[in-house]
Amino acid sequence: MMRNATGPLAATSPRPFTLKAAVAALAGIGLLSSASVWAQATVASAPAAEAAEVAAAAAPAAEAEVAVVTVSGVRRSAQNSQQIKMRSDQVIDSIVADDIGKFPDNNVAETLARISGIQIRRDSGEASAVMIRGLRDVTTLLNGRELFTTTGRYVNLADIPATMLQRVDVYKSQGADQVEGGVAGIIDVRTNRPFDFKDFTASMNTRAVYSDKSKATDPNVSGMVANRWKTGIGDVGALLGLSQQQHRYHEERAFNTAPVDKSFLLPGLTAPDQVGLLPIKGDRRRTTANAVLQWRPNADVELYAEGMATRFLLDAESDYFVGLPWWGTPVSATRIPGTDQLQTLTSTNVNTIMSTQANKNESKTHQFAVGGLWEINPEWRFTSEVASTKSTFNWRNPILDAITQVPNATINTNLNGTLHVDYSGIDLKDPSNYYLKGFFDRYGQDEGSSNDLRADLAYTPSAGGFFKEISVGLRGVKREAQSIKSFEGNAEAPDVSGAAFPFSRQSVTSIPGLNCLSEPMSSGGPNYGLTQWYTPCASFLLNHTGAVREAITGSGAARALDPGSFFKDTEKTYSIYTKAKIAFKLGAYPVDGTVGVRVVRTEQSLQGNTSEDGVYTPVVSDTASTDVLPSVALKIKLRSDLIGRFAAGRTISRPGFAQLNPGVALVNSTETVKATGAGGNPNLKPVTGDNFDAALEWYFAPAGSVNATVFHHKFDGYIQQRITSESIGGKTYDVDRPYNTAAGKLQGLEIGYQQFYDGLPGILSGLGLQANGTYMSGSTDDETGSHAITGVSRYAYNLVLLYEKDAWSGRLAYNWRSKFIDSYNQGGPGLDLKVAPTAQLDGSLSYKINDQFTVTLDGNNLLDTKFKDYWNQPGVYARDTRRYDRTVGLSLRWKM
Repeated sequence: MMRNATGPLAATSPRPFTLKAAVAALAGIGLLSSASVWAQATVASAPAAEAAEVAAAAAPAAEAEVAVVTVSGVRRSAQNSQQIKMRSDQVIDSIVADDIGKFPDNNVAETLARISGIQIRRDSGEASAVMIRGLRDVTTLLNGRELFTTTGRYVNLADIPATMLQRVDVYKSQGADQVEGGVAGIIDVRTNRPFDFKDFTASMNTRAVYSDKSKATDPNVSGMVANRWKTGIGDVGALLGLSQQQHRYHEERAFNTAPVDKSFLLPGLTAPDQVGLLPIKGDRRRTTANAVLQWRPNADVELYAEGMATRFLLDAESDYFVGLPWWGTPVSATRIPGTDQLQTLTSTNVNTIMSTQANKNESKTHQFAVGGLWEINPEWRFTSEVASTKSTFNWRNPILDAITQVPNATINTNLNGTLHVDYSGIDLKDPSNYYLKGFFDRYGQDEGSSNDLRADLAYTPSAGGFFKEISVGLRGVKREAQSIKSFEGNAEAPDVSGAAFPFSRQSVTSIPGLNCLSEPMSSGGPNYGLTQWYTPCASFLLNHTGAVREAITGSGAARALDPGSFFKDTEKTYSIYTKAKIAFKLGAYPVDGTVGVRVVRTEQSLQGNTSEDGVYTPVVSDTASTDVLPSVALKIKLRSDLIGRFAAGRTISRPGFAQLNPGVALVNSTETVKATGAGGNPNLKPVTGDNFDAALEWYFAPAGSVNATVFHHKFDGYIQQRITSESIGGKTYDVDRPYNTAAGKLQGLEIGYQQFYDGLPGILSGLGLQANGTYMSGSTDDETGSHAITGVSRYAYNLVLLYEKDAWSGRLAYNWRSKFIDSYNQGGPGLDLKVAPTAQLDGSLSYKINDQFTVTLDGNNLLDTKFKDYWNQPGVYARDTRRYDRTVGLSLRWKM
C-alpha cells in the first residue's frame, strides 16, 4: 500500500621560457585550471602557519618552504576552526579534522549540526537534509566545485565519507567569486591533497559499529596513502583514498492518520481513519574512492588532476501494519478527556492490511577535474579549472498488500503520546489467514551530468593603497537532467470487487517463498501492543517480481514506463564577476574586506510530455533569465582580539528540474467532475534573497572566543503549488502547478562560545566547552496571508564538552531544537503538521596508544531520541512516533 599551499615549494629547477609559453597556451584554451581553493570558492584567508595546519590554501604561491598539515586532537581542530572564522572575509563556520582520517563525527551532516544556525533532519538511520538558518536551498561543493546527485541541486553529504575529509566550510554570506545557487548558503567539503603533507603519509581506519535495534554489527574500512617527490621536472605529489561503509539499520514508526468526522458513533467525535505500525529495515552500502595528482614544476606554476567516485547501494523494506478499525463493526469508543478526538475504539470483524514496500536503489556519482595556478609575476595571478560530473540513479520499489479480517480489535490513539494496538482472535503471524489484495509495480531512473569551466585573473597592486587585490572571473556550465518512472497505481488482485469475507481471491500461501514475518518493533520504548505480524517477503518481491505480477495481473511483464513522468532539462549558465579586496582606516580602526558583483545568465531547454485521454504530445520550452548579484563584506579590527563584521549580498536558488517540467497531465470534465490538470512550470524564475549579517567576535585565546551574529534575509519568488484556470486547446482546466508566488523574510541571532580551561588542576586542565545558540523568526507572504516558514525552529542550541590531555581526547555533544511547522494543511484545512522539540546526545572517547595507533569508542543517539509530530495539538492529534538505532562504534586508526 502506498504512503504517502598549500604552501608553496621553492623552485627546484630553472623556469625556461618554453614552459611559460606552454602554460600560456593551455590557459588560452581553458585547460590550465586551478583547484577551486584558489578560484571561485574563496576560503578563509589564514596566515601561512595556520593555513598550513588547516590546508586553507587561499593565498597565492610564493618562494617559501613547504607548509605541512599537522592537525592533531580536538584542541587543534577547535583552534584551526577558529582561525578560519577569524581570517575569513565572509561569515563562515568551519569544522576541521582532528587528525588525518579522523573527523569529529562519522557522518558529515551530524557534524554540521554542531554549528550555530545549522539544522538537520534524520531519516532511514542517518542525518540527511541539512538546512542553513532553517532554509533548504543550499549549494553543496566538493573542493569548491558544485556536486549533485542526478536531477537534484545538491548532494547527500552522507555520501562523502567523513574519514576522507580535511574540513567542511559553511558560508552564511557569499562573495562575488563564489558559485551561485544557494539562497541559504554554501557547504564546501574539502578533502586532502598530497601537497598538504611534507612527505610520505598513510593512514587506515577500521571501525565496527553496533546498532541496538537492528542487532547488527557492521564493518567500515577506509584508508589513504599520499607521497610527494622532488624530481627533475619539479615537485610531484599523488594521493589515493578508499572507503567502504556499511550500515544495517532499523527505524520504526507508530502512526495515526488525520482526524475526520466520526459523529455517527458519538456526537462530535473525530478520529483517524487509519492507524499503523511500521518497522523499517535497511542495508546501506557506500564505496568511495578519490585520487589526486599534483605537479609544481617551479615556484610559479602548480597543476593538478583529481577525481572522486562514489557508489551507493540500498536494500530496504518497510513492513506496514495498517489498521482499519472503522472497516468492520465499531462497538464502543471513548474521547481524549476534554476533547472530541478519539482515545479508544473497539471493533469486531475488522479488515486489516499488511503491506511490504521493498526498495532496491543504486546511485553512482563521479567527478573529475583538472586545473592549475600560474603566478605570472608578483602582481598577476591566473587560475582556471575544468570539471565534469556524471550521476545516475536506478530504483525499484515493488509493493504488495495482503488482507485479512481480525475478530477483535481495540486501538488507543494516544497512550502516553503513541498509538497502542490490541488485535486478537486470529494468529496475525500465520500466512494461511491472509489473501492477496493489490500490487504497485514501481521503478524508474534518473540521470544528471555537468561540464564546468571557470577561469580567474587576479591583480595585486605592488604599491598597496585602498585596493589590495582586484580579480575578475568567468564560469560556464552545461547541466543536463532527465527522469522517467513507471505508471503509478494499484493493480487489484482478482475477484476483489464486491467480495465479502472470506474473500474469493488467492491466498498468499499459493506463492511459495512469498511469506515472512515483519521486522519486529523493538523493545525498551513505547508500548505498541502489537510487535510483529505476517508480511510478504521483501526479498521475494525484488527477486521474483514477475511471479507476483503474474499472480495479480495475469502477466509477468513489468508495468510500462509513463511518458507523462518524463522530463529532460538542459541548463546552461554563464557567469562573470569582478571583486576587489579593499583596506582603509575608519578613524583609528583598520577596515578590510571585499566588494563585488556577479552577473549570471541562465538558459534552459525543457522537454516533457503533455497527456490528454491517454494521448501524449511532446512539449518543448526554452527560457532565459539574467540575475545581478552584488555583495560586500567588511571587517573592522576594533582591537587585536576584537573584530566587527558586516556582510550584504544578493543570492539565488534555481527551481528544481522536476518543477520545470513543461508537461501537464490533463483530465477532461464529466457531468460531475471539473476538467483538471497537473504539471510543472517552465516559466519559474530563481528565488532571490537579499541578505544582511552583522557580527561581533572576541578572540581571547588561540582556541577561545565569543561571537554574536544578527542576520536578516529577505526573499522573493518563493515557489508554491497553486491551482489556476488555464485555457488549453480551447478548453478550460483547473491546473495545479508550482508558481513564484510568495515573498518572505527571516531574521535571527546566533551566539557562540569556545574555550579550553587550562587553569583547572590536574587532569581537569584538558576540559573545554563549545556552546552556541540560535534564535530565528521568519514568515512568507502570499495571497492567503502571512505564514511562519516551514522547517524553522525558533530556538536551537548545542553544548559540546571537549577533552584533550596527554593521550586522551573526547567529545560529548548535545543538540536541541524547538518545535517547528513541517507543512501547512497537511491533515486537511486548518490541520498543520508540527514537529515536537528534539534532542540528541552523541559522544566519542579516543586513546592515542602511540604516534601510529589510536583507538576510539563512539556512540550516537545515546538518549534513544523519539521523533514526534502532530496536528495542531500534541496531546490530542498525535501523528508519528519514530525511533532510530542507538549505535556504538569501536575503531582503530593507524597512520605513518
